[in-house]
Amino acid sequence: MEPDADELRAFVAVAEELHFGRAALRLGISQPQVSRRVRALEETLGVELFVRTARRTTLTDAGEALLVDVREALAGLDRVRARARVLRGRPAGRVAVGFLWSTLSGFLAPLVAATGERHRDIELAVSQLSFLEMLPALRRGDVDVVIGRSLREESDIVEETLRWEPSVVAIPEGHRFAEQDAVRLGQLDGEPLIAFHRALVPSAYDASIALARERGLDPRIVQHVRSASEALALVSAGLGVYRMPASAAAPYPGVAYRVLEDTPTRLVLLRRPAPATPAVGAIVTLARDLFSDAPDALKDAARDMEAPLVQT
Repeated sequence: MEPDADELRAFVAVAEELHFGRAALRLGISQPQVSRRVRALEETLGVELFVRTARRTTLTDAGEALLVDVREALAGLDRVRARARVLRGRPAGRVAVGFLWSTLSGFLAPLVAATGERHRDIELAVSQLSFLEMLPALRRGDVDVVIGRSLREESDIVEETLRWEPSVVAIPEGHRFAEQDAVRLGQLDGEPLIAFHRALVPSAYDASIALARERGLDPRIVQHVRSASEALALVSAGLGVYRMPASAAAPYPGVAYRVLEDTPTRLVLLRRPAPATPAVGAIVTLARDLFSDAPDALKDAARDMEAPLVQT
């Protein structure tokens, strides 16, 4: 039995990430699927490709030796497929899409599913990025597009709004806000707030603070973080409250969520201004079709401005 392309791609993804979870995220499939494909390839080839321990994953000598050949084989297969797609006149190729943590849970699955339905000839390579990683990844060409949040400041990156969505405030269980169905922005005045470090996106941070003060608020930021998971851990510990997009609100021990009224947040698509390949163009169009459907009332509430508290 010959190895199939999916098994080979799973092998390369794990070899480059040295982590089955990150490889699964990159391929847009589950971690058990990656493990099954790698194990099937090992059984077909009759060699062990990885040394797996509880702490790390490393290539065996056989894995190191075969990696170059597998990459060459996949490149040749990609050339054949790309040529056939051109002859069929259909957009095809590989599109690398980056997601922030706050966009991954709500928007990855719909994009992967719709790509499989509408563009079976396009392969998605998915990466989770932080705010600090978004721009370098785009500029280096590591990713073709990012489904993220507004940067507000980068003239060399094309940013288009996909939709406005509601915000929520993450609060410790037992907080006084837990008795309410929703929280008004003014109620956050004087609350201990958790926010991202200013160094991550200085202009967005400064603009958010300035806008909050224009609305008569005096933000009391008591903790600065570098990730949303860090922020939720601090909320759970009772150290403050944290604003985030509603689509990113997932169950977390010790944390409750309440809708934050009149503070929509913006989902954006980021890409380089250079002409895109047909495959990239197809994915950009698909993202617009899928995600540009925010209710008119939410768009009206946005009033063409960012909400005043810094979020992911």
